[in-house]
Amino acid sequence: MLKALQNFFQNNTAAEQASLDKADGMTDNAFLSLVLMTEISLADGTLSDEERQHLLHELEHEYDIKGEQAENAIKKAVKTVKEAASLYEFTAQLKALAYEKRVELLESLWVVAYADGELDPYEESMLRKLADLLYIGHADYIRTKLNVMDS
Repeated sequence: MLKALQNFFQNNTAAEQASLDKADGMTDNAFLSLVLMTEISLADGTLSDEERQHLLHELEHEYDIKGEQAENAIKKAVKTVKEAASLYEFTAQLKALAYEKRVELLESLWVVAYADGELDPYEESMLRKLADLLYIGHADYIRTKLNVMDS
């Protein structure tokens, strides 16, 4: 019984990941990263113009996605965030990345949090949770925050 339940969840996760692969021509990890950036952007209740511009910039420069395709990716990410039950579904696959890549992702998330010029307590709390879910040490959590604040 336990094995059947485990297989059910693994198959559903695989199906969800397959659909993420098709999301606006992005890989799973790219879309999951965008979803986390969107999660941080929405943590304070709004997606500011500065945060939206930062997401568009990231899509263009990191993933070579521009124009309407980028706008659609953001819309899909916002919808995904609003329908999500937990952060775990987004971080489970990303924690398989190399530690340095996870730290780079966290630093990108800090940049998103500061994109509108202020750090909301909800954004900071969300970043702490994400760092824990991505198995990023506290020293690197603080270092990435300070790097972004200093730049």
